[in-house]
Amino acid sequence: MERRAFVKGLAAATAAAQMWPELAQGVGDRLRTLRTETDALAGNDLWRRVRQEFQLNPGLVHFNTGSVGAAPRVVTDTVSSFLNQLEGNPNHNVWGPVSKKAEEARGRAAEFIGADLTEVAITRNTTEGMNQVAGGIDLDPGDEILTTNHEHGGGICCWEHLQKHLGVRVNYLKMPNPVRDKEQFLRVFEQHLTPRTRVVSLMHVDTITGMVYPLADVAAITRPRGIILVCDGAHAPGMLNVDLRALGVDTYASSSHKWMLAPKGSGLLYIRREVQDRVHPVSLYSGYNVYSASMGTRNVAHIIGHGVAMDFHNTLGRDVVEARCRQLSNRLRTHLLQVPRLRLLTPTQPELSSGLVTFAVDGMKRAEISKWLFGEHNMIVKNAQGTYAFATDPDVKAKAEDYNCLRFSTHIFNTEDEVDRLATYIEDILA
Repeated sequence: MERRAFVKGLAAATAAAQMWPELAQGVGDRLRTLRTETDALAGNDLWRRVRQEFQLNPGLVHFNTGSVGAAPRVVTDTVSSFLNQLEGNPNHNVWGPVSKKAEEARGRAAEFIGADLTEVAITRNTTEGMNQVAGGIDLDPGDEILTTNHEHGGGICCWEHLQKHLGVRVNYLKMPNPVRDKEQFLRVFEQHLTPRTRVVSLMHVDTITGMVYPLADVAAITRPRGIILVCDGAHAPGMLNVDLRALGVDTYASSSHKWMLAPKGSGLLYIRREVQDRVHPVSLYSGYNVYSASMGTRNVAHIIGHGVAMDFHNTLGRDVVEARCRQLSNRLRTHLLQVPRLRLLTPTQPELSSGLVTFAVDGMKRAEISKWLFGEHNMIVKNAQGTYAFATDPDVKAKAEDYNCLRFSTHIFNTEDEVDRLATYIEDILA
């Protein structure tokens, strides 16, 4: 599957380069060279070669892909080249050949996440996708949305808006901290369902703890009851090898500028074909295409760059990328478990863990540590908040609990040496 996706991606990239020969020295040639060179390498030699594709400042160590990723040069070169070429004849290029290439990128996006073309739209980010979904579901006063107390603001503001203006009710599942196993979560989840539950809104990867939610098991509970399963997938595509059909979710919104390493302000929205008569956003009224009357003019250069980002992942192999993210995360977790003043919030079971790992800190404010890491060692980590962090309802906010935690994201441009040094520095400051 990944080899086929790689070949199709190369064909599309090569066609773009032939259309405008100036385009980034030929994207297809660059990816083909990368594939040849990485196929001949293994271990740290492989990942040192991959690191050369990125343009992070010398000495900067970026452990916050969970907020924003670092696009490889082949992506930024593609965007820059297309932007420049577009302006030579904007009317012809935007509505002609470039629009066609952007549509091809949407097709590759559908394949990348295990969906059909008729189910996928390219958006700007997860928040936009979640808002489109929430605004496209017919709900009545008293209907209930079940979510968790860990949700990001981009995944919860749409439901709180409907609660305030439509009279629906948002119910919060209090997450175990940490979740012990899949069975524990599913038991707590099912206990929170009521006869009025119409929507379940969950993350794929928890933005606070990095837990991977057992979505296929959740779908097996919600679908027979006619409950729409909405997923905030901000962190998964590009970190995990995502297959939405296998997961069974009804809708899925993601931010491609994170783990997929795509241009900033690009994302994906999936609405399962079988629920499109129940989820109908205004922006998709006239179709899911890159350009439609209800979507309007788009930044097609970014969309084409989005396609190249997926080609980059396919060049390396999506399973290979996922394994590397997990391997580095596990390495860091093993180190930090030895630090007495840290408490692991991420589940330890492989099926529930990811490339995000989070520790609560005892006796020192998280901001002090992150500021020190950047100021002294040029390392960027995330100050993660706690429960109900993004809720706007005063009664809900009153229940907020600050975990005082640090979240670490490990991606393919990170190295084992960086992970080891990070662990040493944290151990030193907490000694």
